[in-house]
Amino acid sequence: MRPTWADIDLDAIAHNVRVFRGLVGDSELCAVVKADAYGHGAVPVARVAVGAGATWLGVALVEEAAELREAGIGVPILVLSEPGPSEMAAVAALAGVRPTVYSEAGIAAFAAAARVGSPVHLKVDTGMNRVGAEPADGVSLANGIVGAGLDLEGVFTHFASADQPGDGFTGSQVELFDEVLGGLSAVGLNPPIVHLANTGGTLTRPDAHRSMVRVGIGLYGVEAAQALRGRCADLGLRQSLRLRSEVTHIHEVGAGGGVSYGHRWVADAPTRLATLPIGYADGVTRAWWDGGCVLIGGKRRPIRGVVTMDQVVVEVDDGVAVGDEAVLLGGQGEEFLGVGEMAESLDTIGYEVLATIGARVPRRY
Repeated sequence: MRPTWADIDLDAIAHNVRVFRGLVGDSELCAVVKADAYGHGAVPVARVAVGAGATWLGVALVEEAAELREAGIGVPILVLSEPGPSEMAAVAALAGVRPTVYSEAGIAAFAAAARVGSPVHLKVDTGMNRVGAEPADGVSLANGIVGAGLDLEGVFTHFASADQPGDGFTGSQVELFDEVLGGLSAVGLNPPIVHLANTGGTLTRPDAHRSMVRVGIGLYGVEAAQALRGRCADLGLRQSLRLRSEVTHIHEVGAGGGVSYGHRWVADAPTRLATLPIGYADGVTRAWWDGGCVLIGGKRRPIRGVVTMDQVVVEVDDGVAVGDEAVLLGGQGEEFLGVGEMAESLDTIGYEVLATIGARVPRRY
């Protein structure tokens, strides 16, 4: 078997859940485990998160909810976007799974498939401009939910920039959302579960904790944005994924020798190179060669030449041998390569770094 895998530290995830549990007090804690728990494995992560204090789980797809139910995980699950009309019967068949709704068609489809009194959550778009009901339509849709015989259990919105401390737009979203809540209350609708805060909002806006928070990237010990790196460190959040491989080949290249496709890197002196059996098919982005590094022997080793589909080449010294461990994310000795560091170097976000670690990389727990 190829000596490449991802170590998943479930104890770190449990620790991170407890940190957020302490931050939000009596609020419900929804652990977001969509996209296979951001590449960590939805079922093992969900079990650990619930054991550590998460009271809800959040997913993006109906089939993700079904996987958790089939594994025997029984806490309430929220599908965070409105399922299509053809999917509503599947949602209704899953005990304790709540759909998000934000359209008349979605409400009607679920009402036709579900039992009377089945709970739903109404999503209101307060400025993300992606999906959700228009604020002006909130009351009419809420009335439609109740009129269809469904239970308006929750109402929520999603922050666009809460991971940027001091950003004024988040406050505007809170104000608009509170106006919607006021409109609902005026017609006698007071859903028991109100939620706004994602990881960024949970860390930066205590006023937005309300009756539930939804924590995704923070569960895995990764900052939602560079601006929150210090806050995450202060809280003691621990990165839960360690991506490792192994040196499988070593050779020398002379001065003037180019490395990898296009010879984007050329040696200016005789150089010792090590090859690792991991590449962009595994989530190590091709562009990572420019400024990227790998830990071998507790030292940072620069990538030389573009990352290829299945292999990475790095510059090493005489102390490195075939069989040595190579760490692409995580710690080795006194050094540490954070998901956020890789994301910053690639001008992306930690979410993408985690989500692109491919299925052919085994996860070990």
